[in-house]
Amino acid sequence: MKRKLLCIAIVLAIAAALLCACQPDNGKIKITVGFWPDNSQKSDIAMYEEWKAAFEADYPQYEIVAEPYQYSPETVAAKGNTGNLPTIFQTYFTEPAMLIEEGYIRDITEQVEELGWLDKIDDSMRAQLTVDGKLYGIPRDGYGMGLFINLEMLYSLGEIDKKPDGTYNLYDEQGKPLYPTTFQDITELSRKAVDQLSNTYGILILSANKQGGWQLANMGWNFGTDALEVQKNGKWTANLADDGMVQALTWIKELANEGLCYPGASLNYNDWPAKVGSSEVMMAFVGNDALASPITSYNFPKDDFAFVPMPTGDGVSRHALFGGTPYVFADNASDEQVEGALRFLKYIGRSPETDDIAVAAMRKGFEVARQKGMPILPTIKAWKNEDYLTIANEMETSYINVNYEYFKDFFDTIYEMRHDEEPYYCQDLYGLLDNAIQNVLKDPAISNPLTALQTQNSQFQQRFLDKVK
Repeated sequence: MKRKLLCIAIVLAIAAALLCACQPDNGKIKITVGFWPDNSQKSDIAMYEEWKAAFEADYPQYEIVAEPYQYSPETVAAKGNTGNLPTIFQTYFTEPAMLIEEGYIRDITEQVEELGWLDKIDDSMRAQLTVDGKLYGIPRDGYGMGLFINLEMLYSLGEIDKKPDGTYNLYDEQGKPLYPTTFQDITELSRKAVDQLSNTYGILILSANKQGGWQLANMGWNFGTDALEVQKNGKWTANLADDGMVQALTWIKELANEGLCYPGASLNYNDWPAKVGSSEVMMAFVGNDALASPITSYNFPKDDFAFVPMPTGDGVSRHALFGGTPYVFADNASDEQVEGALRFLKYIGRSPETDDIAVAAMRKGFEVARQKGMPILPTIKAWKNEDYLTIANEMETSYINVNYEYFKDFFDTIYEMRHDEEPYYCQDLYGLLDNAIQNVLKDPAISNPLTALQTQNSQFQQRFLDKVK
C-alpha cells in the first residue's frame, strides 16, 4: 500500500511540474527578491509593493517576485546546491568568500561599474565584498558593536541624575561620561544592580549560535589582542589563546562566578531584546542596527536607553567590531537580472543615487519606521559620495525621534574605533569561541579560560586555518 501511494505521489508531482511548465510565461525578466518582508510585516509589505509598482512601471521588461529568505550559514547550501537562491538576497560581511568558493554568488563588478557606483561604496565595506579584485556584493549598511544601557535602572542606582526637563544626564560637570567606559566599570555596576535591584542582572553574556564568539572577539581586541588570525611566514596561525582573549574570557568567568550576568550557557542574539526589554538585565553588547528590537517587540520605552561605545579592558584598546549586511546575487542570475536588481535598489532607497525616486524611497522608509514607533537614529552609511551623504544625513536628522545625547558618543567615535572582522572562516571561529564561553559559564568556579581557549585554538587551526593557502 505504501509503495502504491508513493507511486501516486510521484506521478502527481510530475504532472504538477508539467502543468507549471506548460503555463504561458509573460516574457518578463524575473527578479526574485530574498529580502522581501515576511507576512507578519504588513506595513513593510505595503511599502515594498509600492516600490515594486513604481519600478515595474519604469522598467516594464522586469517583474519583481517576492521570495522572503532569511539567510543563515547552516541553510544556504540547501538552496545554493539546487540553484534556488533568490536573484538578490542579504547575508553578512563574513560570508562572501565562502559563498564564492561554493559557487553560490556571482561577480557583479561590470554591472556596478556601468551604473557608476563602484567608487561610491564605503572603502571598508567595498574591501570586505571584494575578492581577487572582483566585487561580489552591494552593502546595505554597516553596524558597530556598542553597549546598550537601561537608563531608568542606571538612574535607580543613583549613577545618573535627571535634568529639569526630565531627561537623563550622562555626564558629570567636567563632561566625563557617567556610563561605563571600562569592563571593570561594568563589573562594579553589575554588582550594584544585583545588590540593589530585585530580580535584575548586570549584563547578558551570549554563548550560542556563534553570537557569543562574535562578541568575545571584540572583547579580546579591547583587552589588547591585535588579531585572532595572524600571518607568519606566509602561513595563517590561530591566536585565540592570546593574553587579551584570556583576560576577556576571565572577565566573563568572574561575572558568572559572582552571579552578575544573566544565568545560562545557551543565550543567543534573539534573547537580548527580551531580557533588556523586560528589565531583567541592565546592559548588553549589541550592534547599532538592532536597537529597535526591544521597542518594537517588547514595548521598551525608546527614551529610556542609551547606546554607548565599547569599553576598554586594558585602559588603552578601544575597538568596535564592524560588520554589516550586503546584498549578494545568485550565481545563476543573468547579467540582465543583476542589472535590474541593482536598479531596483534605487527604488527602495538603498543606492547612492539622489534623484527624486531615490529620495522619495528613503523618505518612505523613515515614514514607515516612524509609524511603527521605531527609534530612528543615524546609520552607518554604505555610500561615501558627498551628494548622497548630504541628503541622507539631513533626512536622518529631520526624522530622529530619540534624545541624540544618549547616542552621540557612539556615532562620534565609531569610524575611528571600527575593527573589521577576522579574514578567514569567521563564522566557524565564532562557533568555536562559543564553546569556550560555554565551558566557562557551565562551571565558572573551576573553569580555566586559558585551557578552554587553547582547546578551541587547536581546533580552529587544524580544521580551518590550515586550509588557507
